[in-house]
Amino acid sequence: MNSEAERQAWIETLSRRIEALGLSPIVLSLIESAHAFGFLGSQALLMAQPLMTGIVNDATVERTVALLDSPELLEQLKAYLEGEG
Repeated sequence: MNSEAERQAWIETLSRRIEALGLSPIVLSLIESAHAFGFLGSQALLMAQPLMTGIVNDATVERTVALLDSPELLEQLKAYLEGEG
């Protein structure tokens, strides 16, 4: 994710997918723990990335790592899921 506009668009798309699947309440509670453990989760994803080749594309892994590493992006996702975005 190079630009802020791309990040914003991805967060919006992700929040719409989460809402469509009815997972908003679960994801909102997980966002709270992601603030504390996001860095560890992002590093675990980076380590597992070679194993996920063919299952998940690299761009999705990179975006997810960026999301977990960034408290600001997590807050944006939370705001969209709460209907404030």
